[in-house]
Amino acid sequence: MKSSEVLARRLTPKLIKTKSLAVTDEEASDLSVTRLSISNSLTSVHKQCEDEDTEATNKLLDIGRVASWAVGFEKLLNDEMGLYVFTEFLKKEFSQENIQFWTECEKLKKFTDLDEVRSKANMIWSTYLHDTDDGSCRINIDSRTRQECYQSLLHKPNAHIFEKAQSQIFQLMKLDSYTRFLKSNMYKECIMSEMEGKSIPYTKPSPPPPTNNEDRSKGNDSLGKIKDEEKKDKKRSPLIPWTKGI
Repeated sequence: MKSSEVLARRLTPKLIKTKSLAVTDEEASDLSVTRLSISNSLTSVHKQCEDEDTEATNKLLDIGRVASWAVGFEKLLNDEMGLYVFTEFLKKEFSQENIQFWTECEKLKKFTDLDEVRSKANMIWSTYLHDTDDGSCRINIDSRTRQECYQSLLHKPNAHIFEKAQSQIFQLMKLDSYTRFLKSNMYKECIMSEMEGKSIPYTKPSPPPPTNNEDRSKGNDSLGKIKDEEKKDKKRSPLIPWTKGI
């Protein structure tokens, strides 16, 4: 065999091997790109699934909103829409003063300024606990609790003076009005609307923004009412005489 042929045979495997290695590197590069593309696709799909799951969960929570009112009376009162619908129900039963009193007591608890507490407490007393023309109280609480509230107003006004009266009204509504509410056509309409994906028929309307003229008119009306109340107070004073103790 010629020396040239031997040399060719010796070099040929090395060339083939080198070529084979070059192809392997190219394939590895392509594979890396493919893996990166697949990883990005999986991440995108995973994020999309998470978004869809979150949206579905939110829809389920929203769909069960009205149904949750039947879980407990506290659940109903803690929901702004539930509180509004329940108030509308009590209006039809002519007993809305109970939920209004309870709501005003909740607002009073958030007050910290003593003057504001006194003013708010005085308003609550004169509106819901002061004697009416026939000598009765607007809300149904026992006379002892009412007297305790009065004494607290006179001597130690604070943001929690109506808690006992509020608790009595809460129990009254829970055991009486709330039970009837869950059986009412109003609640059934809300449930059906929710199941059908429709808006709740009893939704709190958004008040239109007042104009400047309306603001002036309301201010004049309020001033007139205050003057009328002052005239009535001279004959019959439902308000607590704070100034006498000063």
